[in-house]
Amino acid sequence: MTFLLLRPQAKCQASAQAFKQAKLSAVACGLIATVLDDDAIGQLPSKIGNLSSHVYVIVTSTVAAEQCVLMVNQWPNNVCFFAVGASSGDLLQKAGLTVVVPQEARTEGLLALPQLNHIVNQRIVIMKGFGGRELLHDTLVTRGAKVTEWEVYKRVKLDAPVSTQDWRVEQIRCIIATSGEVIQAAFDFFEADWLKTLNWIVVSQRTADIASKLGVTQIDISRDASDQALIQCAQHFVNRVRHSSEH
Repeated sequence: MTFLLLRPQAKCQASAQAFKQAKLSAVACGLIATVLDDDAIGQLPSKIGNLSSHVYVIVTSTVAAEQCVLMVNQWPNNVCFFAVGASSGDLLQKAGLTVVVPQEARTEGLLALPQLNHIVNQRIVIMKGFGGRELLHDTLVTRGAKVTEWEVYKRVKLDAPVSTQDWRVEQIRCIIATSGEVIQAAFDFFEADWLKTLNWIVVSQRTADIASKLGVTQIDISRDASDQALIQCAQHFVNRVRHSSEH
């Protein structure tokens, strides 16, 4: 049984390695790439210079975290960073920045943090890619925060899928997808009828809804998009399939 793991190209190799170490057969396949927006990056020093202390900065990806780290000496004192996932949090922490990482590495986990619940008039910057994260933005605004979005990179669909090894459709029993963009890209690149026959593992109710609207019916939701969480969910799936085949 082989998993087809769909995530941005830059993370494919590391994820494939993690699955191999967990003794799970998986092919990682990049369908989209993240590309920095030079204009947006060029504006960062002046935007950071205009910030006051006590601002919250929410970092939604490792790409955004890397940009924060490059500007490490420019942030005002008393900035508190919030990272959606552990990888982003580690990057910020190693650079000496104060960072909070939720246990649940996704938007819903961030919104459950006590620090982000009482935020009337709190200045919050969300560093992110273009588009997406509407739930995060809208919920923080509803809670009374003054929210600004700094979009620093774009997600670009690749001309063709880039896989960590050769594979055939007959090998694949389950697809793992880490974002709405890769689910959409999968339906652009591969046969929809084939995709709908497979089990899927996605990373949130939001991504489950996207897959469901495209006709996917067998969906499991991982606790987040980290390799550790995806592997755990994949192991549960393998055990379930084995169990049902024995009865």
